Amino acid sequence: MKLNQDCVRDLLLELEEKLTINDYFLLPHFNNLDTVSKHGFDDTFYSFKKLVEANYLNGSCKYGSNELINLSIDSISWDGHQFLDTIRDNVIWSKTKTAASSLSSVSISIMSALATSYLKQQFGL
Repeated sequence: MKLNQDCVRDLLLELEEKLTINDYFLLPHFNNLDTVSKHGFDDTFYSFKKLVEANYLNGSCKYGSNELINLSIDSISWDGHQFLDTIRDNVIWSKTKTAASSLSSVSISIMSALATSYLKQQFGL
C-alpha cells in the first residue's frame, strides 16, 4: 500500500487539535475522524500504523483472528510534533509536495528534510 502524505499530515493536524492530555482515541473515535471521512479508513489506518512505526505517534493496534479489534492513540510524540511543525504551513507543505512529486516515492524523513529546507529559506537561514 502506498503512503498518502496528505493523509499523514491531515491525521497529525487533526489529532493535535482533538487529543487532550487526559484523553486517548480508540477505534470508535478513530472511525469518526474527519481524516477518515476525507481519505477513507484504509489510507488513514495505514498512515496511523506508519506514524506509530516512525515513533511520531504513541499508539498501538490489537488484532484477533486476523482482524483489527481495537486501536489506541495516546499522543503525538516529540518527534511527531517536530515533524508536524515543519509541515504545518500550507505554503511550505505545497512546496514540499511539489518537490517530492518528481520522485515515485518519498519517505517521511525526506518530506521532513524538504519542508525544513523550505522553512530555512523562508527565514533566510
